[in-house]
Amino acid sequence: MASVIKTKRSASTGAPTALAQGEMAYSFLGGTQSNGGDRLYVGTGTETGGEAANIDVIGGKYFSTMLDHVTGTLTASSALLVDANSKIDNFNVDNLNFNGNSIISTNTNGDIVISPNGSGDVDVASSKIIGVSSPTANTDAANKTYVDTQDALKLSLSGGTMSGAIDMGSNNITTTGKVLFANVYSNEGDLPSASTYHGMFAHVHATGLAYFAHAGVWHKLIDRTSGVIANLSNVSDSAFADNQTLIFDAAQSKFRPGSLFQVISADAGTADSVVGTLNFAGGTGLNTIVSDNRITIHVDSNLSGLSRLDVDNLRLDGNTLSSTSGAEMFIDPNPTGDSGDLIIQGNLTVRGTTTTINSSTVSLNDLNLVLADSAANAAAADGAGITINGAAATLTYGASADRWAFNKALNVPSSGLFINGVSIAETIEDQVGSLATAGEGIDITYNDGAGTLTFAGEQSTKNNLGVASFDSAHFGISSGHISLPSVDGGTY
Repeated sequence: MASVIKTKRSASTGAPTALAQGEMAYSFLGGTQSNGGDRLYVGTGTETGGEAANIDVIGGKYFSTMLDHVTGTLTASSALLVDANSKIDNFNVDNLNFNGNSIISTNTNGDIVISPNGSGDVDVASSKIIGVSSPTANTDAANKTYVDTQDALKLSLSGGTMSGAIDMGSNNITTTGKVLFANVYSNEGDLPSASTYHGMFAHVHATGLAYFAHAGVWHKLIDRTSGVIANLSNVSDSAFADNQTLIFDAAQSKFRPGSLFQVISADAGTADSVVGTLNFAGGTGLNTIVSDNRITIHVDSNLSGLSRLDVDNLRLDGNTLSSTSGAEMFIDPNPTGDSGDLIIQGNLTVRGTTTTINSSTVSLNDLNLVLADSAANAAAADGAGITINGAAATLTYGASADRWAFNKALNVPSSGLFINGVSIAETIEDQVGSLATAGEGIDITYNDGAGTLTFAGEQSTKNNLGVASFDSAHFGISSGHISLPSVDGGTY
């Protein structure tokens, strides 16, 4: 008799709440768009506790009925099926209906908007857009009759002469060519109101100067060829002498000629003025350099004869480098920070209560590390060892038992721990191999060379009691023979 496989199913519920990975279920509840009926489901994704992560719809009557209509014909509540020419007779998108050669708006007085993305254009190739009405807004398209009427009111693009003034109001005239005009006035009194024409430029023939209007006043512009600095209102017209420059005179509220330096003072000596070259000279142990408008004063590279040297909070006196502030003292080689190498030649002695090393790795050339070097006996060395902060892990020596003690578990590589020259793994294997005893239906094999102990179940046969495996809970068994009359997914 052939086996019957029944899919999990429901006549009253839509989607199942849980499926195993690969398990399928079918709902033959009358299907609607929202109730999940008339659909086939399968469990997919990672399975946890016998439940797949996802329940996916893979088919069903709800979808197949949407395909049951004539191809090429638009059918309500159904899928689109094109005909042999890849066409459909009619198509609705929101408020637009596509029918034949027409795009029709279906909402009352609705606009049809064609909006390319970004800087794209609406391109009708070599065809014409016909039936355009006369425009009523600045952004409306215009027909030829309207354009011809407007062109008749304009100047010719090739040039023309106006018989009257052009009043642009607040509008601009923009051109890549030249704007030629003659703002020439005979005398300053002929200039128009500077308040009315704020920002205007003009030329007065009598003075031979240019003017511009600002803040209700006409301002003269200095001529580059004939103008002098004395023409500025805040500069005195007094004559200059050699080696003089402009200095500000607060009494006159003007710049006038004068000496650059009024008084020059130093550690020794004072000068009222400097004429000609100003010299800078270094003293004992100091050098001066003048280069690229810069004066550099620095200590001589060979500074000697000092009995003591204080630099900030550090003091160098005899053979002692000490701190004068009582705070921490740092030796920081290049590059600065937690890098660079500090090398001490000769022996190093550290005196103090605590020695702290904040580094990633401590490397010692010594073959033997001695702890509790002042202990006279085992009792004095009791508790000596290594402590790891943060993990609270210790390896310490106990004098009472005369042995090492770990307070954390010890992880060693395979065959890495020995008892009297024999690895502890081999010792355990030998003991387990001699203790293990096989029962009915179980085979035990010990391979001393490979270090393996294998437990295997004997396969069940007609005449031998053993183990068998199954992939379903629905099965029959008699004397070791398995039968699967029915596999039923059940209902949900």
